[in-house]
Formats: sequence, structure tokens, C-alpha cells
Amino acid sequence: MRVPKEFADVEPLKEVNRSLRTRDPIEAQALAAHARHALIQDWQARRAQRVADHRALFDMSTELLKGWGMTFCAMDDLVTGPLDELLKRIDAIANVDPNSVAVPAVLGAIELPDVSLDEMALRMPELKKANIRAKNARQRREWCGNFKRAASDFKRVIGERTVFAITSQDATDYEDFWMKRAASGEVTANYANKQIRYVRQMIDAHYADIRLPKEKRKNPFFGMRVEKIAYDEVNNDRKRMALPNTWIKKRLIGEKVLEGLNQEASDIAIVSAVCGCRASEIYDLPPEDIFLDHKIPHISLRIVLDGPDRRELKGQASTRKVVLLGAALEAMKRHPEGFSGYRGKANYSGPVNKYLRDNSLFPDVPADESRHHVISGLRHSFEDRMINAGIANEERAYLMGHSIGRVRGRPVYGTALDLPFRALFQEMVSFGGEGWSPRLVDVLQAEVDRLMKERGHVLPK
Repeated sequence: MRVPKEFADVEPLKEVNRSLRTRDPIEAQALAAHARHALIQDWQARRAQRVADHRALFDMSTELLKGWGMTFCAMDDLVTGPLDELLKRIDAIANVDPNSVAVPAVLGAIELPDVSLDEMALRMPELKKANIRAKNARQRREWCGNFKRAASDFKRVIGERTVFAITSQDATDYEDFWMKRAASGEVTANYANKQIRYVRQMIDAHYADIRLPKEKRKNPFFGMRVEKIAYDEVNNDRKRMALPNTWIKKRLIGEKVLEGLNQEASDIAIVSAVCGCRASEIYDLPPEDIFLDHKIPHISLRIVLDGPDRRELKGQASTRKVVLLGAALEAMKRHPEGFSGYRGKANYSGPVNKYLRDNSLFPDVPADESRHHVISGLRHSFEDRMINAGIANEERAYLMGHSIGRVRGRPVYGTALDLPFRALFQEMVSFGGEGWSPRLVDVLQAEVDRLMKERGHVLPK
């Protein structure tokens, strides 16, 4: 085989002559292809070794071993393992150039690549590419930020470490740090556990990336978690206060108090208030998921994997159709293509809350209440209205995009609510609009029962 010019810096020969040890022409052709591939892998590994790229050297070595029908095995494991395997590997390199990278690769003399947590945080988007495929720019930025912040916190609390250098004591000390913060009320137990989980995930991701056998993987953070204290004051304070329905009806919808900021912000809030959606579910809507001309006008909340309007929902249960009635329908008609000013961005809740607070537009907070109003409280108001209307827990979960499995405490079978049922339940908690007002709850419930009987369901007496 002639040595390609691109490898002249690592291979002094102009031509490599090697016996394939066969007289069969067909077998020789097959063996030659493998031999050429192995040589190229060897030259690439030599180059990685020359530029001290340890990770590239390891990757090239494992690829080289594949061509030999082998997998990487550390020298310690070879020495203590079956003698036949060690002899087989020694025999394989008996006639190989001693300077070849194949020698340390076959004998497991190449160190496993190691990285710092800062490096891992930067690599996570590539290593978890399939997991974040549906995330838009905002969601991806937030996801990446979680790992960067976790790596930074770990370094600040424990010190600079590579993945293999993190000890069980380091993990215990880090867990203790978050336990103390949770106990003091600085953070919730849920937040503390997330920070521990991000570090654990980065360690696991590195192990998987270098294809370390599972029996060799020792993650010191495995099983660690901060227990929730009996009364988590911070967590209690962070529960969203439901915005009063009188304020929603009179100020948000009637007076359109948010139009002073801009109309898109106002109409996103109106749709969220009437339909109980998360604001991001509304402002991330692609135009093709808005069905205003349908017999039952609605929007479709779904995961979009590709294209400029890709987006991920909070969970699989969040995938649903949301019926548009009254003020919500009017708001969406003003934006038939969606909300381009906010789609895929992270500039909604903060500016909206600031505008309402700076202009004293939020409703008054009760004197005995330590929390304050935020715009995401609209979703809690929606659930309060459903409870007051007597809508059952399971139907409430369907409308809000919660897991029905959790509500039932078992797997879910059968079909979900279709649009006619969703429209009736939605109407029970909707606000009126121009020329339209919701019917009485009793009337709507009777219609639900009629549709159920029509479809062959036996109703409880």
C-alpha cells in the first residue's frame, strides 16, 4: 500500500508491504481492505499522539482495535484476567512495528481520557444531541446553562476536579453543602437535588462517551439526594398565587392593561388566563398549529422536532389540543400567525411582571400574605375556576396538560378527551367575549352527559 501524502509526517516509508498470509484471491481482497483501514487508523492515532491530543489518541486507538476485532481493555484487567486473552493480544502484535500505536492500544496501555466538569458542561449539548433535538434557542440556552452553572458551583465549593478525580468524599461534601442551604431556607430541596443531579449526569455522560464498561463506572453521586424538610418555607413562598378572577375579567381582558407594554404580551396573557396554558406554550406556537377556521377553533400544543419553530413541551402529558373560546379566540384572531415577537425567546415573563409591578397594575396582595403576584399565577386561577365549577380531577389534568397516570396512580389506556368534550369543559371556566357568553355549568354538564351516553358510556346514577 502506498502511504498517502497526508500521513507523511507520521509514516517515514513511501510504501508499506505486508503479507496477508493467504493464497485465496477473494480472501486476500477482503483482508486487504481491513489491513488498509487498520493502517489508516494507526497513522491517525500516531498523529493524535504527536500533537498530545489524548482524547483523539484514545478514539483512534479504539477504532483501530475494532479493525482487529478487539475492544479496549485496561492493562490491569488484562493482567488479572484470563491468560488466553493476554496471550492472544501479545500474538496479534508480534510482527507489528514497535512504534505503532497498535501496541499500547492492544495491551491496554493507553490512559482513559479525563475531562473537567467545565469541559463536560460544554460537551453536553453534543453528547445529548438526541435529547435536546426539539428544544428551541431559548430552551437550549436554559438547558446548557444548568450544566455550566452546576460545574461552576462544584468548582467554587469543592475545587477544580476532573471526572475521574472526583472522590466519594467530594460528593459527600457537595451534598452536605446543598443540605445546609436547603435546611437554612436559602433554596428548596428540589433545587438542591437538581444541582446534584446535573453533576451526576455529566459524570455519567463522560463514562458513556468513552464507552467505559458499566461494571467499571463508579459515580460517587449515585443515590445522593437532599431530603425535603417537613416544612419547606422557601418552597411554600414560591407557590404561585392565583390571580383574582375579577382582576382577570375586568383589568386584563376588559381594560387590556398589558397593551401599554405591547399587544402581543397582552394577548398571550389573555389566552393563558382563559385557557390555563403556560405562557411559553402560547408564545412558542408555530403558525401551523393555530386552527382558527376549524369547526371548533383551537390550538395544538405538540413537540416540534425540526425547523425554525421547533420547540419542546414540559412533558409528554403537555401535548394536547386547547379550545379557543370568548376572549381567547378574539386574542388569537388578532395574531393568526402566532407571536413572532416572543417565539423562541426568553423575554416574556420578566418584562411583563416588571411592567405590571412598576405601574401598580397587579391586584393588591392580602395583608397576611408574604408572596407577591406574578403573571404565571393565571394558570393557577384557571385551575381554581375548574375546581369551583366541579370539574373532576382527571378532566382538570387533561385541560391543563398534567399527567393522567399520576392522577390515576396507574398506566393510562383508552383515548383522550376529544375537541367536543374539551370545548364543553373549557366553556365552564371561560370568560365572555364580544357577542358571546358561556352557558351555565349545569347546562354544559348535561351536554357532557348527553355526549357520553351517545357514545355508549354508562353514567353513574
